[in-house]
Amino acid sequence: MSPGAMDVEKADASVSAKYQDAQLATLTWQNLNVVTKDVKGGTRHILKDVRGYVAPRDMLAIMGPSGCGKTTLLDGLAGRLPNSVTQTGDVLLNGYRSRLTYGLSAYVTQDEVLVGTLSVRETLVYAALLRLPSSMSKADKVARVDDVIGELGLEEAQHTKIGTPFIKGVSGGQKRRVSIGCELITHPSLLFLDEPTSGLDAAAAFYVMANIRNLAEHNRTVVTVIHQPSSEVYELFDKLCLLSAGELVYFGRAADALTMFEEAGLPCPALRNPTDHFLHVINRDFKARRGDHGLDPEANIRRLIDVFGATRAPALDASLASLSQKGDEYVCATCGANVLYQVYVLTKRMLVNNWRNIAVFWLRLGMYVMLCICIGTIYYNLDNSWVGTYSRSAMMFFVVAFLTFMSIAGFPAFVEDMQVFIRERLNGYYSVATFALANTLASAPFIFGIAVISSAVVYWLVGLNDGGDRFPYFFINLYVSLTVVESLMMAIAAVVPHYLMGIAGGAGILGMYMLVCGFFQPVGELPAPVWRYPLHYISYHSYAFAGFMHNEFDSTDGWLCPCYDQAAGCGPAYEAPNPPCTMTGAEILDYWTISGLNKWVDIGIQCAMIGIYRFLFWLALVIKEKMRHA
Repeated sequence: MSPGAMDVEKADASVSAKYQDAQLATLTWQNLNVVTKDVKGGTRHILKDVRGYVAPRDMLAIMGPSGCGKTTLLDGLAGRLPNSVTQTGDVLLNGYRSRLTYGLSAYVTQDEVLVGTLSVRETLVYAALLRLPSSMSKADKVARVDDVIGELGLEEAQHTKIGTPFIKGVSGGQKRRVSIGCELITHPSLLFLDEPTSGLDAAAAFYVMANIRNLAEHNRTVVTVIHQPSSEVYELFDKLCLLSAGELVYFGRAADALTMFEEAGLPCPALRNPTDHFLHVINRDFKARRGDHGLDPEANIRRLIDVFGATRAPALDASLASLSQKGDEYVCATCGANVLYQVYVLTKRMLVNNWRNIAVFWLRLGMYVMLCICIGTIYYNLDNSWVGTYSRSAMMFFVVAFLTFMSIAGFPAFVEDMQVFIRERLNGYYSVATFALANTLASAPFIFGIAVISSAVVYWLVGLNDGGDRFPYFFINLYVSLTVVESLMMAIAAVVPHYLMGIAGGAGILGMYMLVCGFFQPVGELPAPVWRYPLHYISYHSYAFAGFMHNEFDSTDGWLCPCYDQAAGCGPAYEAPNPPCTMTGAEILDYWTISGLNKWVDIGIQCAMIGIYRFLFWLALVIKEKMRHA
């Protein structure tokens, strides 16, 4: 055997070994209907009795005019339709009803939801580490990444950031390829792609789809929504599903579609792309007009459906009956990653993102430092007079209320994290609990840094009591209260669909919490229903403010009485040479009706709130997940 032939044989063996772990996935659907309500309360059929199948080594193109139900069909097959629509009919995987989300299939959406601060290579490496089984070595996982980078033509862009509003990143077409690459990492047996060539030039579109065609050749099953592929790309597909206004116009071999159109009296003109011809003939959006040479879309569609029903439908129905028989049940092939390792990898990725994302840490840190300098200079070197005492209380309330309120500035970044989570969760990267734990761990050091720096700027400029453990307590209390707000914001982000709604909702909740904490109105004077019970006691401000006040005034005395600075003074008993009228710290706390809880108990209660809000964050994600597939 010649050396060249041996090299080819080795290459073929290498490719075969690369794809040897394929599960066989045969997907069939019959009588598939999707119905929704329109704005007037009427019923609108998005899909009407659609049927078809796709088997291993098949690459199916779902095509049709805009709004014909292509993406709805793809989402229905992939188990991703929202609960706002009603789906009926049978969707079977190897003959079994099966949920195809959470790792059972790979799905590339139209929108590229990626972490913008990571490079192309980092994005793919993290995807590999999160998804590939723990039985694989890290070197093998990185080798998978190298393969994908080469296959998708991303070598020159591999060290370029994805891009954010603050960072210039890769092009839209390259971002599209990265999204595809994140799913190809696992060598999926069942792959759904929604408009995979959008944003790509003709050459890039061909090479990307050629790589996907190569994947299909190794017993993979590929379903693709594609709008108007070039003739080169169209030739890569072996099956075509053609829709018009939710109706099935054609299903069968892609190469046979032109023949059926000819049989219906609608031949493709010479030198025209077949896909252009298909869409031109069946587009219902544009009615027939004089001079259209008989191209009446409604008449064309009826003719095509009649021809399909008479000549191709019987063979399709026979194939469906055969392929819908039960075979080997399809199981998750990418669910072998160790959970603790996933927490570690995801925490590391979030730490990198937080460090690089200006809006998450650096911009907020700058805002905190600037505001703390303002606080320190406005309340500079307070004395022990009643005015100084009152100013200390006001300053500590401002720290509790407004330094924590500024956590809302990070809300858009929280929502971005949620969008990435939803995409990765649906594709089975990790569980809800893994994300919730990693998010908690990754945010902790940045909040701690903000708390320490802010405390150091404020504390000695104002001249707060620095004896014993008072300064450590101050920054610990600030750190815990910031973490409470961060946890609350994450719980809100899990519920609201848009960051503006989250900012408005979060601001409203924090505003109510401020009002009932005891600074503006003594706790005893708050109306008992609602405002005192339960709002005062569920407001973290109540415990953070009380903790600061106890920290400053517990076990102290020598605070001058309010009468000291009045013209009449405090009376003869306190005139010189007698000592001036003073108050103890306990009397000041009593004036503010501060609770008698130990200051460390106040921190403990806030820690419990962190746990509760993080639990609500996790619970909201779990409930949304269940509702999505109810």
